[in-house]
Amino acid sequence: MKINFKFETDKLKDSNRIESFVSGKRTVTVKKSSNFEDSWKVEMRRGILQYAVLAIVKKNTEGIHGYGIARKLEERTDGLLEVKEGTLYPILHRLKKERLVNVHTEKSESGPSRKVYVLTGEGDRVYRQLTMILEDIFEKLEALKE
Repeated sequence: MKINFKFETDKLKDSNRIESFVSGKRTVTVKKSSNFEDSWKVEMRRGILQYAVLAIVKKNTEGIHGYGIARKLEERTDGLLEVKEGTLYPILHRLKKERLVNVHTEKSESGPSRKVYVLTGEGDRVYRQLTMILEDIFEKLEALKE
């Protein structure tokens, strides 16, 4: 299968984006990072956010809704991991698809029912394994500074 890319340079100049067309059917938009440091921050944040969401859900054994997760992420990280709905809900959907969290609906006193997320047994196992991996990574990184 041959993949053809077409780059529209006018769009690149105007919006700092590259529009690529794969086989004339699907459009993929890639936003260019302003510099190397910013792209590293984005990549590191992406993986850390998934772990952090698992950590928040784990600590709330009775379950927690999306807004509560977002609020706790922001509070407990002094704003470092502030997330918007467009970032959080795809993560929660992926965690549900991977069977790391279960979801049930709960009636709300002030509006429509809301989804409540609870860690599964597999989610707990993955969380504990990721915690050990992260501890090992940070230990090794500290050793590099010596």
